[in-house]
Amino acid sequence: MKNTKRSFHMAIFSSVLLLVFTLLSYTTRTAGNNINDITGYLMTLFFVTVVMGFVLSLLSIKENYHWKKYVGIGINTFLFILLVLGLLGNLVDIVDAFN
Repeated sequence: MKNTKRSFHMAIFSSVLLLVFTLLSYTTRTAGNNINDITGYLMTLFFVTVVMGFVLSLLSIKENYHWKKYVGIGINTFLFILLVLGLLGNLVDIVDAFN
C-alpha cells in the first residue's frame, strides 16, 4: 500500500506541475522577470516526478486492490508516454538540424 499511495501522490503532483508550467507559458516574458528560469525548474521537477511516479506505479502492481493504485498507474503511464514522445520528438528535431 505504501507504493500505491506514493505513486498516486506523484501522479497528482506531476499533473499540477504540468498545469502550472502550461499556464506560465501564456505569461508575458520580459527581461525583468524570471519566468523562463522558473519554467525550466518546473520542467526538470516534472521530469523527475514523472519518472519516479512511473517506477512507483510499477512497484505497486503486486499490492492489494485499491482505487488509488489504478488511478496512479493510469496517470503515471500516460504522463510517462507523453514525456517519452516529447523527448523523441526533440531528438528527431536535433538530428534533422544537423543533416
